[in-house]
Amino acid sequence: MKKFLSIVSFLVLFSTNIFAATKVGEIVGQMGTTWNEREGKNETVVMGYELLMNDFLQTGEDGGMILLYADDTKFTMGPNTETIIDEFAFDITMVPIEVAMNITVNVGTFTYESGSISELDGDVEIFTPTAVITMQGTAISGTVDTTGKTTIILIPDTKGDVGQVTVSNESGSQTLTNVYTSVTVFADNVTIKAPTPLGNNEKKNLFDLNSVEDNIEDDKKF
Repeated sequence: MKKFLSIVSFLVLFSTNIFAATKVGEIVGQMGTTWNEREGKNETVVMGYELLMNDFLQTGEDGGMILLYADDTKFTMGPNTETIIDEFAFDITMVPIEVAMNITVNVGTFTYESGSISELDGDVEIFTPTAVITMQGTAISGTVDTTGKTTIILIPDTKGDVGQVTVSNESGSQTLTNVYTSVTVFADNVTIKAPTPLGNNEKKNLFDLNSVEDNIEDDKKF
């Protein structure tokens, strides 16, 4: 019996390690100071760096990264940003298919553009200290400050299409359907106010899908 249990334990551990070590995407854009904490060790992140489940990605004051997932989801990180890949499942060979994604943003500025997982009606959620963002086939720009306050802005994807996104906390939720509208979550137990349109200055200074890419190109000129 002990031998049987040992074999089962080994198989479970082996399967878990294989799953955790499966590549979920890679870094396709990088600038400045960037690193990843994996299994308790810090690794420098460069172009082509392969992403795995449970990676804890971080950028410094001058840092930025563009993450491209296996389903073509695009996630960008601005300076001073911390992101954890909590879950990524993209297996369309199974019946039913397994498609899901969970990401945690502790602090910083980011954008998200939906890939195939959203198109296949998979569950896609982004967690911050105060909010849960449920993606429904669209693109967003987000900011999480050091207090946990979270601001989410609905933006067009690279094709110009606009979907919708739901932002929720313990007190309720708001769904953004109009482009360039935003909601701010101040705490997990404070009611979220209705979406409001961005002003011209806010649009001008918006961290959008191309911000990191543009900064990388600017750096190459010097």
